[in-house]
Amino acid sequence: MLALYIVAGIVLFILLVFSIPLDLAFDVGGPGAARSRMRVGWLFGLLGKEFGRRRKKPKQRASKRKKKKRSAKFFLSLLLTKGVAKGLLQLSRRILSHVRVRHLDARLRIGLDDPADTGMLYSALWPVLVPLTYNSSAKVRIELCFEEPTLDLTARGRIRVFPIQMVWPVLLFALSPAGLRAMKRMVLRR
Repeated sequence: MLALYIVAGIVLFILLVFSIPLDLAFDVGGPGAARSRMRVGWLFGLLGKEFGRRRKKPKQRASKRKKKKRSAKFFLSLLLTKGVAKGLLQLSRRILSHVRVRHLDARLRIGLDDPADTGMLYSALWPVLVPLTYNSSAKVRIELCFEEPTLDLTARGRIRVFPIQMVWPVLLFALSPAGLRAMKRMVLRR
């Protein structure tokens, strides 16, 4: 009987820990910015860790490039596995539905070689970003650049995530046939 109480206490403790929200604050600059920062807060801001890095141009060796190419090929083959892309899309929808945006201010500047292609890209992105433009806590601006190819993102915001709400979507994906196929492929690769 004592073992049952101990197990129940451990399960309740884990549920309590996962019920405490994570607060994420981020500040991402464009390509010319010197620094990007992110702060993760837990226990309603009492505990926290700040992550920031200086952007330096690393000296890449040929072996690192080959490893990146191999990992990109593996990731692409993993996405092409039957049902994985659809499962990942559903997983991202379920996870994003549980994310609470407290504040978001983002500016996206995009442009392609051909102005007609830029317009087509904008027409494809707009339906996805419409809900963010009409949200009171989120401001998303898209600027088009017709002169040169450009991709510049500047974003600042705060979001809150309850980890316990992420467990069910992740389990649904991991135990689905597509998730099991993806895990099997990753294990066989090692």
